[in-house]
Amino acid sequence: MNFKLTRTVTPPSRSILTVKHYQKFMADACKAFAKFPQYLTTGEDVNVLELAHLVPDVPETILAIYLGINDAACNKGLISPFLARHGHNTVFAFDSNVWSGGSDISKGTIEVRKILPDFQPPNASWPKAWTYVMIADKVLTVEAMWKTKGYIDTIPAKFEDFTVLTDSKRTPICTFVDKAVFEHPVNMSRDYLKAARNRGQKMAAEFVVPKGVEGETKGLAPVVLNQGEKLYIARTDFKAAEHCWSNIHPNAEGYAVVNENSAVPLNLVINKPPVNPKYAKKLAPALGSADMTTDWFLRGARVSRAPILQGTFKG
Repeated sequence: MNFKLTRTVTPPSRSILTVKHYQKFMADACKAFAKFPQYLTTGEDVNVLELAHLVPDVPETILAIYLGINDAACNKGLISPFLARHGHNTVFAFDSNVWSGGSDISKGTIEVRKILPDFQPPNASWPKAWTYVMIADKVLTVEAMWKTKGYIDTIPAKFEDFTVLTDSKRTPICTFVDKAVFEHPVNMSRDYLKAARNRGQKMAAEFVVPKGVEGETKGLAPVVLNQGEKLYIARTDFKAAEHCWSNIHPNAEGYAVVNENSAVPLNLVINKPPVNPKYAKKLAPALGSADMTTDWFLRGARVSRAPILQGTFKG
């Protein structure tokens, strides 16, 4: 297998890494992915991987992705020394003639463009002039949003299921996550998560939070999964479950590989009201994981969400 990038790498602004740093990271990531049969099939090599650098002035936030499918369901492999804290937020589109945006938005919400400077509607059928908001008030529900004057449609944020594929004794990784995820029936059925949370409490201090992103793990529950164990990143109220991870540990041998299966929650899609006929004929539904529409990062404007290198499929 070829582990040498043939594509041109242009480091993002503010990055202190050189092209050689990125090339080595991608080679090492490709070797890690190649150990598992769900990645890198016949004829594929390092050049099918996506490369991103989420916080370019923090070297450890580099990210390699093997993207298999990206539609209503998404499957990908992820490698990152430190995955920056983020959450997947359901977005609500409103008629700008009712709510013009800025300070003129419905109560308990925040305009998406305030926290996502590079926000993009999911496709060209969703006008940029509409007012797009996320829920900010802890007690505000999606059902209340649907009843708010001027509401047009919902862009569901994905739920994710993480699986640690590498040997956790050789490449430990600690996921820090919103405590509310443990109330989800999927996680409640996983008895091993009790031990994983205990390991997390005992080991969390051993994992490094890089300089420049201090505070990323604050208020989140540490979880150290063994090889093959899973963690569902989802809340029962469809709100964002913030999470990040650290794979920076003194005993780590190489990079941990985390598999992600994700999909938009079907019960949210089924329950949302029909789109007003005024808009429905022209409005194409949001497809894929809609990351550029729904992802929120703690570091906000410091985050570079556009990939340095695109993968085989748009991620």
